[in-house]
Amino acid sequence: MKESYLEIVELDNGDIVLRPASENGEETVPLAILQIPNDTRSYLKDRYFELAKCMFHAGVDFVYSDDSFFDEDSEYLDEEEFRPKILH
Repeated sequence: MKESYLEIVELDNGDIVLRPASENGEETVPLAILQIPNDTRSYLKDRYFELAKCMFHAGVDFVYSDDSFFDEDSEYLDEEEFRPKILH
């Protein structure tokens, strides 16, 4: 992916998305979508958007914190510590 600015916006349907910022005003395809339930929004009041920003920032920081993430020969995603954990 080429270098670009990212934006976090709330869509009309309530989804909060992380997407590349468009220079010509067109909507771009989201990289990630976050849905926060209404009862959680009520509990957080206006801070639900701050929560979304923190979550997206943490994800971006994780991806860009290790250059080997983008190395084709890397087995980064196969390492045990990065596999999804299942809670029962």
